[in-house]
Amino acid sequence: MNKRNSILALLLVGASALTACSSKGVPSSPSGTTASEDTTTAAEEISPLDSLNYGGQTITLYVRDDLGFEEFNVEEEAGDVVNDALVKRNRKVSERLNVKLEFFKQADGFANRQTFSSVLSQSIMAGDSAYDIVAGYSMSVAYMAADGMLCDLTSTAYMDFSKPWWSDSLLSESAINGKLYFASGDISIAMLNYLNCTFFNKEMIADFNLENPYELVDNGTWTLDKMAEMCTGIYSDLNGNNEKDAADRFGFVTKAKYLDAFWFSAGLTYTETDEAGQLVISDDLVGEKAAELVEKLCGLLHDTNDFMISEEGKIFKEGNVLFHSNDLKLASPTLRDATFEYGLLPVPKYDESDNYVTTPSFGVTLYGIPLDAKDIDMSSAVLEALAEEGYNTVSPALFEVAMKVKYSSDDDSSRMYDIIRENISFDFGRIFNDNLNGKTYGIFRDALVTNTSTWSSTVASEAEAVQTMLTSLLENFE
Repeated sequence: MNKRNSILALLLVGASALTACSSKGVPSSPSGTTASEDTTTAAEEISPLDSLNYGGQTITLYVRDDLGFEEFNVEEEAGDVVNDALVKRNRKVSERLNVKLEFFKQADGFANRQTFSSVLSQSIMAGDSAYDIVAGYSMSVAYMAADGMLCDLTSTAYMDFSKPWWSDSLLSESAINGKLYFASGDISIAMLNYLNCTFFNKEMIADFNLENPYELVDNGTWTLDKMAEMCTGIYSDLNGNNEKDAADRFGFVTKAKYLDAFWFSAGLTYTETDEAGQLVISDDLVGEKAAELVEKLCGLLHDTNDFMISEEGKIFKEGNVLFHSNDLKLASPTLRDATFEYGLLPVPKYDESDNYVTTPSFGVTLYGIPLDAKDIDMSSAVLEALAEEGYNTVSPALFEVAMKVKYSSDDDSSRMYDIIRENISFDFGRIFNDNLNGKTYGIFRDALVTNTSTWSSTVASEAEAVQTMLTSLLENFE
């Protein structure tokens, strides 16, 4: 018996977790009465959470410990707007539901994702019911979902995905047969921190007499071609070594991983729903637009000096790069003391007719409920309350105060933050890339890094294998 079947077999013996996981129609009552005995049902209340009282029960959250900033367990206010907002969020949720929040931290992230998943798996197989909520690195949580460790959130009693604090795109793009095993949104400051964007050097825009990037965004003309046009002739061998390196001046520089964003900003996806309603590998992968995109980016990155891939983390901060792709979190703290004024833009579109699409890096935090949580509906109430209070308290502190004011030098950049947030893509193929052998980002990224001239043939040879892996992945969920 494989690990996934072992987990399910153990839980079927107990059955209670699976019953709770499908109890949306008859929500459990923390007071000990059944829903039919209550005089007021959750559906009749303005907020179903307001009537809940869990009598001081402890909610244990199994959380990642790799972010470099605190998202979960903050003990006291310290004068930092984001830290203090997290303190208030946790306190309000605890008081509202009468629960005690405890956080069990475990190393996570790309290097530790299998260990992070394994610890939860072992707990479930042991029947511990040790954790009520899991919050981890995106690949870790996706793996847990595929391995049968997480509950379908849409069948819980208190999670309302029509609310603005949940990400619509994640729900619409990552649900499987109408079931969703993880979610994110205002519950996670990592989601905002890890949104991809484009930084630009305002002083270089002025020095080279270039068009106003904000106006380009507003007019819908901020495209890859426009950015390439503005970068032309910017390169200068500042250190005089006759080599293209990080010490020179460039039009555009980024790390390899941020090249992923150009796939989605071109309106392309890795998975799609076919006429039968089944998830399949998108035709975009072998389409003409993808081939054109790869050819164009390879030409810019390798056939000109104005564009460069560099893993140097602070290259933009040196002041010699016009445009730079990165995460929003670069604004804080890396650019906090930059000696020049910078601005912020969405990732450029491929065509003017496209929408601006934002891709989160893999560092985004996804939240779920372990299948053996002691009271799955109680877990769902806590998740809903954390997300709601994050929307009301934490996101405004992070976005309006920390990012928009403290780390942004003008009102236009603040407006750009809002545009970046409007259309986030959580493509199923990207979220579950670990189960697809990394192909749903690796093929495109590797083609740009290695300057491939055989994109079409490479994709043709890979597409069938990726579809086979996707079919196998979906069978897990059935």
